[in-house]
Amino acid sequence: MNKSLKYLLIAFGILLFLYFINQGQQNRYIGTSETIFDLDTDIINKIILKDSSGESITLFKTDSVWSILDNDSLVVKDRQIDQFFEKVIGGTYDMIMSKNPNKWVTFGVDTVSGKLLSVFQDDKLIASTIFSNKGQDYAHNFYRNIGVDIVYRTSENLFYMLNTRPSYWGSKPKETPPTVIDSKNN
Repeated sequence: MNKSLKYLLIAFGILLFLYFINQGQQNRYIGTSETIFDLDTDIINKIILKDSSGESITLFKTDSVWSILDNDSLVVKDRQIDQFFEKVIGGTYDMIMSKNPNKWVTFGVDTVSGKLLSVFQDDKLIASTIFSNKGQDYAHNFYRNIGVDIVYRTSENLFYMLNTRPSYWGSKPKETPPTVIDSKNN
């Protein structure tokens, strides 16, 4: 075998080796979709949402009816609760962003910047998570479970569903007109 063919085969082997190393590195970044919360939604009977300005709202379930704490004038919208359970509680993440607690401020998942979601079963805290929409990516959010250093990226934007305004969650009940009794026919 002549020298030029030998060098060509060695160069080809090195390129092939580098290609496989690169593929192995790239496979680490392939997104998988895993659930944010591993909870049975039927056991949840209280939700507390708190934003970075200190505003908060508490939703609680009695039997099968959701209500807003300290707000008797609004009826909780079933659609909002259903969508919350489907998209937030049943939501997914597609990427781990950081395992470094020093990066929490960068992703907005520190206790000062983010929105805190706390989920309860019979007044027992079963999940507490901070969500953030910090950054340029408005199609996704970041979140971190309290007590865990890992910051994740959600598969879709969930931040708008973590609203603390009572009018987002409830609406005034429809008034039914009073029944008129015809006294002439009696």
